Amino acid sequence: MDATRVDRTDVRELPKNIEAEQVVLGAAILEPSSTLPILVEKLIPEHFYERRHRVIFRTIRELFDRGEPSDIVLLANRLEETGDMERAGGRMYLNELLDRTTTTASLEYYADIVKRKATLRSLIEAGGRVSELGFDEAKEIDEILDHAESLIFDVSSGGTGSSYYLISDFLYEHIDTLEKLHRDPSRHTVTGFATGFPALDEMTAGMQRSDLVIVAGRPGTGKTSFLLALARHMGIREGARIGVFSLEMKKEHLLERLLCGEGKINLHHLRGGYVPGEKWRDLASAASKLQKAKIIVDDSPGVSILEVRARARRMAAQYGLDVVMLDYLQLVEGGIRADRREQEVAYISRSLKKLARELNVCVIAASQLNRGVEGRTEKRPRLADLRESGAIEQDADIVMFIYREDYHRQQDEGGTGAPSDASAQTELIIAKQRNGPVGNIDLMFHKAYASYYPVLGE
Repeated sequence: MDATRVDRTDVRELPKNIEAEQVVLGAAILEPSSTLPILVEKLIPEHFYERRHRVIFRTIRELFDRGEPSDIVLLANRLEETGDMERAGGRMYLNELLDRTTTTASLEYYADIVKRKATLRSLIEAGGRVSELGFDEAKEIDEILDHAESLIFDVSSGGTGSSYYLISDFLYEHIDTLEKLHRDPSRHTVTGFATGFPALDEMTAGMQRSDLVIVAGRPGTGKTSFLLALARHMGIREGARIGVFSLEMKKEHLLERLLCGEGKINLHHLRGGYVPGEKWRDLASAASKLQKAKIIVDDSPGVSILEVRARARRMAAQYGLDVVMLDYLQLVEGGIRADRREQEVAYISRSLKKLARELNVCVIAASQLNRGVEGRTEKRPRLADLRESGAIEQDADIVMFIYREDYHRQQDEGGTGAPSDASAQTELIIAKQRNGPVGNIDLMFHKAYASYYPVLGE
């Protein structure tokens, strides 16, 4: 009985709808000017089941990209020129496709059928690869689960296309983007997500998708506060969708800092329950702004990097993601067998960069500095001070250090430091930037609000 069931499973055909594919191609040949803008947006050649249909649609797309119509004559000529006519089924088959299509009224319906069948085939292929992973007993279970989830995520995100491109395929499209940027003076500085710090935006052009940004500093210098200042501006004013992984602080405490930073409310007063009456209006205004922002918080402690990646994928699928923030890198568990912590941190760093590329988001991670900086006369941090691994420097697109002279003065003198309502002059040191200059930027850290602000006059 079981053997029979297995045999039936083995001979099941892959999902496909040849008739729908033929109607789609016929419509593209019949009325290319009205149908191709729709089809090029919805479909890629790999969505078609039959090889000849993939060849035909690829050629139709080439003609469209060149600004030429894909009518029966020009399509046939192009297939002859490229030597693909036989693989496309011949001239008789092109005429057959045209004869099968009398109207383009239901084109989107048929295109959706083609795409749906392609997704099902991709799911079956991914399922086969997942089942193979189940037999790999040498790997760690978390690594296997991460790989399996990645395969399914690729299917759900429509990742059935090619991962490699001829430069000629996207050259002019990108030139058009650069020309639009040149013509729009308001966008000359910021091409990514604005940070709320004009000097930082000018130096970095904003936080860019697929970048890994490291914000490093000694404990207590305000790394979390800086990340939340970025989150406030990007989430409220830029409309960015932000996922925050907080391994050190509970979600309620993050919310309090966001409210105080936005409303300029004393954090100590808020937590103590004695906010002055006139400040409640500012608190309500800040709450209203944060209510509209799409900031997603995960405050699970002790998570592994594989769990971070898996949860980020789920956030992206459910809410969409533009930026991922991690506070902080050294609290993340590697989830791999490593002889030294440096190897584990290197694995975490590489994984964060992969996450940035995979989800096309900007990943901003806080990182600790080692104690070496405390023993020097010159306290300003440098790249060698990154704690536990030089791989962080290698993988990061931008490395920023937070340097507060008042913090180090307090450490040296053993005193209490400036009053809690004072503002501390801060240097943001951009020590590495893969696609831009390095240098220092002045910021103000307001201790009462536990947040950073631009220097007045910027």
